Amino acid sequence: MSWKPFFSKHKFWKLLQLDHLGKIQFWWMPDSLSLASALLIVLAFPPFNFWPLIWIALVPWFFALDRADSLKRTMSQGVWLSVFMTLAGFHWVAHSISEHGSLPYEAGLVGLFLFSFFCQPQFYFFAWIRWTRIRPHLTVGKASSAPFRLVVLGVLSALLYVGIDWVCPKIFMDTLGHSLWMAKHLRQVADLGGPASLSFLIFLVNDAIYFWFRGPGFRRAAQQKVIFALAVSSVFWIYGYFRSEQINRMIHEAHDGVQVAAIQANIGDFEKVAAERGLAGAAYQVLDSYSSLTRETMRLDPKPQLVVWPETSYPSTFGKPHSEIETRLEGLVQGLVQEIQVPLLFGGYDTAQGKDFNSFFFLSPLERLQTYHKNILLIFGEYIPGADSFELIRKAFPQVANFGRGRGPEVVSISYSDRNGQNQVLRIAPIICYEALFTDFVLGSARQGSQVIFNITNDGWFGDWGEPQLHLALTVFRSIETRLPLFRSTNTGISALILPSGEIINPTAMGARTVMNAWIPLLPAIPTVLKYWGDWFGPTGLLLGIFGILVLRQFFDSFSMGHQPIGPYGRKAAGRKLAQK
Repeated sequence: MSWKPFFSKHKFWKLLQLDHLGKIQFWWMPDSLSLASALLIVLAFPPFNFWPLIWIALVPWFFALDRADSLKRTMSQGVWLSVFMTLAGFHWVAHSISEHGSLPYEAGLVGLFLFSFFCQPQFYFFAWIRWTRIRPHLTVGKASSAPFRLVVLGVLSALLYVGIDWVCPKIFMDTLGHSLWMAKHLRQVADLGGPASLSFLIFLVNDAIYFWFRGPGFRRAAQQKVIFALAVSSVFWIYGYFRSEQINRMIHEAHDGVQVAAIQANIGDFEKVAAERGLAGAAYQVLDSYSSLTRETMRLDPKPQLVVWPETSYPSTFGKPHSEIETRLEGLVQGLVQEIQVPLLFGGYDTAQGKDFNSFFFLSPLERLQTYHKNILLIFGEYIPGADSFELIRKAFPQVANFGRGRGPEVVSISYSDRNGQNQVLRIAPIICYEALFTDFVLGSARQGSQVIFNITNDGWFGDWGEPQLHLALTVFRSIETRLPLFRSTNTGISALILPSGEIINPTAMGARTVMNAWIPLLPAIPTVLKYWGDWFGPTGLLLGIFGILVLRQFFDSFSMGHQPIGPYGRKAAGRKLAQK
């Protein structure tokens, strides 16, 4: 007596699916191959940086999608890839939720789990499109009769993936291409198409390897795919090699530059210090730590011509004191600048028109104070959607600041004395923390004639392992895209100078009280495609991918259904065609 007819009478049987191995599984259960892909992607990114793994990272997931026998199971594998990748690669989100929200760590873990379902939405959107538009064409018969068309389909799939990745909302703006931040030559392609162009190459290579292992029926298509992927990779690498040589030669031949010191006082959580010593005592302690380290820095050889303190290093509102204590704190900073006779650039808070701002201050011994207000705010960290309109939301989350937004990309000019004592003017693109993740935003400052990007940030909310390394890797591409040096000052690390080639100079250690004193070469404006076209590769890939898939569908549909597709989807389609005959 068979047990299947008995269970088929019950509704829960519909939740069960039979894969090609004959194993009973729930449609929503994760495939071990999806877990394997998530692990490979995480290992390819910081802090592990085994980036060569990215060339095979998607291959297991492609096979997991082949093993899925329904749209629901296919979609679930996209969701699980997002979940596994987020839990392992963005584990520090739990720490951030706990620290920033003053919540138990268990609440942070719950927040991380919920966030994992939305962190990488491109995977389940692409899984849906692959099932509905691409999978019916991946047949043995069509692979042998029209292998070149499968090469074209692979290119369109790669473009479509990049386009979906671009259009899907993401908090941290990461993409597969960012894993190549240490690839000296390949990363140079980012000045043509940004990290999205590298994601396109990564998808192409993974698709070629996936076809190579599909079996003898796909060997001709696999060979053509491998040849094409190698050709595209070679073109990318050759461009990167010559571009890297050109940029490095310009850096080595640069005569103009400025000596800048980043003060890393290793003070990451002002609230903890305030709780221990009282607000006034904590503020004085913070300023004393930065001031004493700054005075020590002025005795270095070479002596810095600019000094930079990181984001929110000044623990109060600057320029508009509201109390006697704030007046004294402001006097200490102004007195320090007059003492060292060097411009001081630092992060703090400002108020205007009833709003608070996360700000970047430029204080010079001879010039008036200049202020930049942060424009792109971190959701649930610096603002909550709807908080301006609904007081109930503000009261529900009192620990989350509700900052105002600045005007957008700006350039600040500040005077300094060069090594010969001559007065010079430096045009700076001020970038605060989260803003460094946005290509078009930083390009906006570069188009206004900036000579160097100054990025101040505070990664102390996210712990010492994972986020600081990833944040630095994502930031590297802003320097390549604009071909501008990027000077990064942090509270707890990693402070560094990023050259226009993407090379990282003098990175500081995490959790260290130290100074980074670096010579920043000032180069003439270097044209890049992104400066003219903006972040164009993603939207272009989306349009070309959608249009190309729709056009190719007409060609594929003209083929006989007598070809036997692989997998349950193909068997069902062939069965329907046979029944019609």
